[in-house]
Amino acid sequence: MRVLQFAPRVCWPLDTGAKLRNYHLARVLAQRADVSLLAFIDQQQSLANLEEFYQQVITVKRDSAYTFAKMVRGGLGSTPLPVLNYTTNSMERALGRLLGEQDFDIVQVESIHLMNYVPIILRARQRAVVVCDWHNVESELMQRYSEREPGRLRRAYAGRTARLMSEFEKRALREFDAHIVVSQRDAERLRDLNSEARIFVIENGVDTAFYSNLEVNDESLAHRIVFVGSMDYHANIDGAVNFAREVWPRLRERRTELVFTIVGKDPAPEVRRLAQIPGVEVTGTVDDVRRFYREAIAAVVPLNVGGGSRLKILEAMAAGVPVVSTTLGAEGLEVQHDENILTADTNEQLVEAISSVVENEALRNDLSLAGRALVASRYDWSSRGASLFRSYEELLA
Repeated sequence: MRVLQFAPRVCWPLDTGAKLRNYHLARVLAQRADVSLLAFIDQQQSLANLEEFYQQVITVKRDSAYTFAKMVRGGLGSTPLPVLNYTTNSMERALGRLLGEQDFDIVQVESIHLMNYVPIILRARQRAVVVCDWHNVESELMQRYSEREPGRLRRAYAGRTARLMSEFEKRALREFDAHIVVSQRDAERLRDLNSEARIFVIENGVDTAFYSNLEVNDESLAHRIVFVGSMDYHANIDGAVNFAREVWPRLRERRTELVFTIVGKDPAPEVRRLAQIPGVEVTGTVDDVRRFYREAIAAVVPLNVGGGSRLKILEAMAAGVPVVSTTLGAEGLEVQHDENILTADTNEQLVEAISSVVENEALRNDLSLAGRALVASRYDWSSRGASLFRSYEELLA
């Protein structure tokens, strides 16, 4: 089987959820198929890790995003800004050249941000099955953002973008041969838009072996509450700021030894400023997040906006760290409150839930064991990749 993975960004380094998903699904799929990658790249870097399993890696330098001209077009035209940011002449040429020289059975397009390239794929000399991998339902994510954005202009722009993305999503459901989503909830939402769309659920996963055996060696270190994620992503920014300013001071009044560590790449200025709050650390980009899990007594996912499903929860569970999350933060995952996770939606509930984890060793152990069991049985990338291969076989049959 010959598969082309067509992505908005090359999946290295593994510093975002989308990159993790693309990387691990391709890695597992490559055990049974020939997988090629075509993706945008922001800067020249070594891709030796990808060449271990991809048949070929083709990259195109990405043009500047969020330019004034693009923002004007996104605000006045019919194409939403997130799609404009990934539509370039250089990528059109690269895609056309690749499809003119090589044949593929499957072309998997990673998100509707690349929707404008579908006509080129459909004109290829061999008609491949064209699949859209929906990392999120983008219009829903943008609508949630617009509802929480305090600035009037940004709120209006985000609302308009959400409406345009919704129209592109309806088009995508007509134009792609099949669709992959990360949760049953997302599948149901897409079926509400188009009951005839062919949809497969391939949940997000985790490399359980990578996070195993991270026992805390020194109890004096286990005072860390961690929040892990890309800190240039608006949903994570919103969650980190609200938690640090509204929840953390009350929590630290109870337990002065605790430290709240925000771990993730490219923290926005408002996230960096949180380091001024007593007991708050902002790490920025780290080479290996495991040492922070090793020193953590709990992981918090205080999200109030967003979509898809949370790889950060699966990683913490695989590392044996108890997780406290908002209901929306755990959306899309088959988790159970008080069994393998604690869910809390108000600031007061978050304080109480985290306090109970910190103060109750038996609860910590129960959550840790149940979380590890869940990810090992359901969410390891090996089983997710095998499910994707079976979906491909069904489509080609």
